[in-house]
Amino acid sequence: MALAALIAAYHESGEPGHLRATLPLAGRTVIERQARLAASAGASPVIILVERMPAALSAAIGRLRRERVPVQVARSAEEAADHLDQYDRVLLVADGAIAPAAAHARMLAAEDIAVLTVPDGAYDELYERIDAGTRWAGLATIDGAMLRETAAMLRDWDLQSTLLRRTLQAGARHVLAEGAVAIVDGEADLAALERRIIEQADGGRGSWADWALGPVERFFTAALMSSPMSPALIGLAGALLTGLGAAAFYVGWYWIGLVKLLAATPLDGIAARLARLRMQDGLRQSWWSYLLPLLAAAALVVLAHRLAAAHGWGMILVASMTLAFLFALAVETEKARPRGAVLLAERKGMIWLMLPFAAFGLWHVGLAVLFAYAAASFFWAQSEVHAASPARQD
Repeated sequence: MALAALIAAYHESGEPGHLRATLPLAGRTVIERQARLAASAGASPVIILVERMPAALSAAIGRLRRERVPVQVARSAEEAADHLDQYDRVLLVADGAIAPAAAHARMLAAEDIAVLTVPDGAYDELYERIDAGTRWAGLATIDGAMLRETAAMLRDWDLQSTLLRRTLQAGARHVLAEGAVAIVDGEADLAALERRIIEQADGGRGSWADWALGPVERFFTAALMSSPMSPALIGLAGALLTGLGAAAFYVGWYWIGLVKLLAATPLDGIAARLARLRMQDGLRQSWWSYLLPLLAAAALVVLAHRLAAAHGWGMILVASMTLAFLFALAVETEKARPRGAVLLAERKGMIWLMLPFAAFGLWHVGLAVLFAYAAASFFWAQSEVHAASPARQD
C-alpha cells in the first residue's frame, strides 16, 4: 500500500497578502515545512491542493522541486483524487498545520484511519472541534477511496473539513498529540513555533569545541536562515578556508594559516544547523563533509613539514602519529559513544588548542600537545568501549 500526502494550501491567513501556506517560517514557508515533514514520513507523492498560485507559493513549490521533494499541484479535489489509487493510504495535512515528525510516525503507526487530536480547552477556533472536549490537531490518515468519494460529492463544501467529518463518521481512531503542534495563521503563532524549530536545530551531543562555538553558530544560523545561501555552500566555504590555511602553512605564513583554520571551525556547524532547520537530508553525505577533515589533516602535515627545518624530522613523525590516533579514535567511537566523549580529541577542538602555543611562538610544543591529546583520547575511548565484563562465576 503506497503512502501519499494531501496538503491544503488555499486558506487566507490573518496576515494581509499571505496564504497560511506562504507565511514565513524558519527562513522558508509553512508549506515547505509541511511538505518536507510529509516526505520524511515516506509520503510520495506530496499533493498540494491550491485554488490560486501567488508568487510566494509558486516560489516555495519551485524550491521543493529543486530539492527533489516529490510534490505535485492539484487545482481541485477531483484533480487531487486522480493522482491517487483507491487503495493508497493518504496523510491529510490541514492548511497551516505543523506537527513534529514523531506525530506523523504515530499517525502512520495506526492501522486504520485516524485523526490527531488536542484537548479543547487549550486551543482556539483554528483547531476544528471534534466533540465537546476534543479538537483536530491538523493531521489525519484516510484512504484513496474516501478521497475519491468525497471529491465526487464535494460541490461547494471545503474539502479539508468535509474529509475530517467523513473520517470521524467512519469511526476514525483518535490519537492524542504529544509534543508541540500548531495551526499557524499569523505572527503570534509563527513566533512561538519558530523558536521551537530553531531550538530543535541544535545538534545535541558534540565535542567541547561544539559547545564553545554553539552561540556563534546559532547567531549566524539565525542570520542566514532567510537567505538563499545553501548549507552546501557554507560547507564549501569551510573546506576552502581550511585548504587556504594549509597553503599558508606551506609558504611559512603560520599565523595567517591558523586564523583561516580557526575561521573555518564554526562553518560546518552552521551548515549542519541550517540543514536541520530546513529539513534538508543527506548533509553528512555531501562531498565537502569528507573533504574538510582531509584538508585539516593536510594542514597539520604541512605545518609539521615546515617546522621540521628548525626542530628535526620528528615533527613529521609527531603529526603522522597524531593523525593515526585520530583515525583509530574515529573507528573506536563509530558505533558507541564512550563516557566523557565531549572531551575527546577532534578537528575543531585541536585547532583551537593550538592557539595559546602559537601566541607564544611555541608551534612545535603545540604539535606535541596535540599528539598527546589524540593518544590519550584514543586510549581512553578504547578502554571505555572495550571495558572487560565482570568475570563469570562458575
